[in-house]
Amino acid sequence: MSSTMPDHLPTSIPPSDIHLPAKDWERVLDAARKSRSPNTKAAYRTYLSAWASHAAKRGVPARPAHPAAVAEWLTSLADERKSISTMHVARAAIAAAHREAGLEDPTSTELVRRVLSGLAREAARQGRRPSQVKGLTGRDLRQILAHFDPPGGPPPSRIVLRDLALVQVMRDGLLRRGEAANLVWGDILRVDDGSGRLTIRHSKTDPEGKGAVMYLAPATVAALERIRPEDAPADRAVFGLSGSHLSMRIKTIAKRAGLGPGYSGHSCRIGMAQDLAANGATLAQLMTAGRWTNPTMPARYTRNQAAANNAVAQYYQQLTLLNSHAR
Repeated sequence: MSSTMPDHLPTSIPPSDIHLPAKDWERVLDAARKSRSPNTKAAYRTYLSAWASHAAKRGVPARPAHPAAVAEWLTSLADERKSISTMHVARAAIAAAHREAGLEDPTSTELVRRVLSGLAREAARQGRRPSQVKGLTGRDLRQILAHFDPPGGPPPSRIVLRDLALVQVMRDGLLRRGEAANLVWGDILRVDDGSGRLTIRHSKTDPEGKGAVMYLAPATVAALERIRPEDAPADRAVFGLSGSHLSMRIKTIAKRAGLGPGYSGHSCRIGMAQDLAANGATLAQLMTAGRWTNPTMPARYTRNQAAANNAVAQYYQQLTLLNSHAR
């Protein structure tokens, strides 16, 4: 068996038992390839290449892979101090490659599941818990605005104005960095009361492009108006930044405003989720606002805020209120 692991469907030749012209089969494969985002495909390609290299060194087939061989590779990644999230992506890449080739998924076995669970438990015991990007909260935003655009101060440069608008739009829309990078002026609508509506045409969790409409505060709309070119065509990019460049700008302005390190392109999304949770938003409301399809991440991002609103916190708040009335 070959040790190579392509990240695409196995062949451009139609199955022998189906009479399809090659060009029609290629259309089928092309549609299937588009089911994953470019970032996912790039990540899978990286891990499949690493797995193929590891399998070759061990003298075992990369495809079809044996569950024990996959489990051994995952333990070797742990020895290299790779994160548990990295191991899960690596496992997903192998699983996808096997399913697309019509082969049994070697990562779905009890052995691989138990190995991953054991590695996660050991990482937690050693204190190697997944690191979390800092959330850029409303308080952080006020500090950034006070630093770069204080009342009565000189007008900020156009680059700073763009960065300030970027942070506010990403917070209001709970945008992922790819969503912010893809925004065009036609996606933004100003409403009579001064607020705005932001259309997200497609995203990581919306591969079919159904879209979503988000609220923009009047202050955010005003920030956008300060950078909007005259007669800007609807298809012109709002920020003109790639996802990685966008992340770098947020990191830079946070540091320059005195917030310190730990911020990234994900910080605005996390920070707004934390503010909403602190304001009493339910997990279901957070999932809707952030377009999460799974509660795991929003629950993780907002666990400190959720604790401040749980039953024990409410008990003590009520007790304090009763004591104040009794005095």
